[in-house]
Amino acid sequence: MSDTTASTPASSPLQQNTVSDDKQNQPVGKLTLASPPEGSDAGRDSVPDAQKERTVSIPGAVTGDGIQNSAQAAVASKTVAKDGDSTAPITLVADSRDGKVSAGSNTHIVSLEQKAAANFPEGAETPIGVTEFVATVETAGDSAKFSLYLDPNTDVNGYWALNSAGVWVNLASESYGGQMTGEGEQVRLDFSIQDGGEFDADGVADGSVSFISGAAARMPLSIVGQTAESAPDAAGF
Repeated sequence: MSDTTASTPASSPLQQNTVSDDKQNQPVGKLTLASPPEGSDAGRDSVPDAQKERTVSIPGAVTGDGIQNSAQAAVASKTVAKDGDSTAPITLVADSRDGKVSAGSNTHIVSLEQKAAANFPEGAETPIGVTEFVATVETAGDSAKFSLYLDPNTDVNGYWALNSAGVWVNLASESYGGQMTGEGEQVRLDFSIQDGGEFDADGVADGSVSFISGAAARMPLSIVGQTAESAPDAAGF
């Protein structure tokens, strides 16, 4: 499907946990992240279990599988700040098959954070800033598949990152083995990151993927395929 629009949602949403940010209040552009929660963390994802009892309609593979949400190490949910002083839930699924955790997965999301979007081209819209995360993979050098669920009112046309050639690319596109689709009442962005590959921040095949520069964004299509240096409306480089 196209990487610029989401398809019409088809399936019924399942109940999935959403939680507040696990960090102290910190600025994201003009936004402020939600207050930090407190409590135990059975899922080892830096998200207290008590916060996971606050459910919203976000589909995923953490309901109906006999495992409590708090024990799902491959799923992380939180509430993030949005443009316009509002908030919205997001959910990241690792080792994902169409948004569901693969059976027997040993993948672990170590952290999930919201950061200010920097160095994006002029005209790019990043309604929830940059989504930074760290996740383990079962075998060093593996390509890990992820799904990011968003509120349908989050206006984006892909999951964008700057590649090693300085070109903005949409990881949630067919060209990169991903897609942008609708599921239930949510938008789902599917994408892959290879351990030690160009989008892994440490560049080392060490069993851990660190993704620090990607954003669910609406990118001006006029710059797609151009390097950051040559794009006529690029800024901040």
